[in-house]
Amino acid sequence: MRGVAHLGVLAALEEAGVKVAGIAGTSSGALLGALWIVAGAEGAIARVREYVASGRARAMTDIAGEYEGRGLGVLLRRIGHWVALARLLTRRTLLTHEEFLAHVAFFLPDWQIADLATPLVAVATDTESGDEVRLGSGSLRLAVAASSAMPGLAPPVPWQGRRLQDGGAVAEIPVGAARTLGSPVLAVEVSEGLPPARPDRDRIPRAMFRAAAMGWRALRQRLLAEADAVLAPAVNHLHWADYHSVDEAVAAGRAAARDFLQCCR
Repeated sequence: MRGVAHLGVLAALEEAGVKVAGIAGTSSGALLGALWIVAGAEGAIARVREYVASGRARAMTDIAGEYEGRGLGVLLRRIGHWVALARLLTRRTLLTHEEFLAHVAFFLPDWQIADLATPLVAVATDTESGDEVRLGSGSLRLAVAASSAMPGLAPPVPWQGRRLQDGGAVAEIPVGAARTLGSPVLAVEVSEGLPPARPDRDRIPRAMFRAAAMGWRALRQRLLAEADAVLAPAVNHLHWADYHSVDEAVAAGRAAARDFLQCCR
């Protein structure tokens, strides 16, 4: 859901008449960048709303989450978490390859990347080598699925003899891939904020995630330093599965882009 802020950014660029020469995206950036190319900003935002309203989003449970507090909403999220963990006892990932592709197909037509009106590069990670893989041709759905295949959520996606997974492991913000499409490069940073330290309370999964998040933040800062400009919509407080936050994320993206454009005038 933090990635939905990309659509707010792109909507503001559309309104200002800024031409986008190409999009490089990782994970949600690849999905929503491709959806914007296919449907335009308003069409893409409407499609995201349809996805949430359809109930499909409930299949994307955070298997590493911890839900504190009381109330019916917290209880339901806990139950969903327990059900997801129970499913993982009998299968390697929360979704099968076919189930995951069905989610991607809800958003994107079965087109070839070469046929898009705007160039697109989806960035994934080679599961075996850990190398960054840039997908700028071939099946649009498969490329976006490969870029978005989060370990534990979906299995790696087969692609020309390789097995690919979420590109966020090596290039969360794909500035290098964007540079191959032209300059200047405008990066959009919608990462999750570093969870607060609770060394006396955290269980093992949360403590391990926070340690990994420190490394991701350091890598992210190095990647962003290579961009010509960076937009940071105010969505870092949102959880990736906060499906009620579509309008908030879009508004944050619009506000960040408008502020940026105002400063450029």
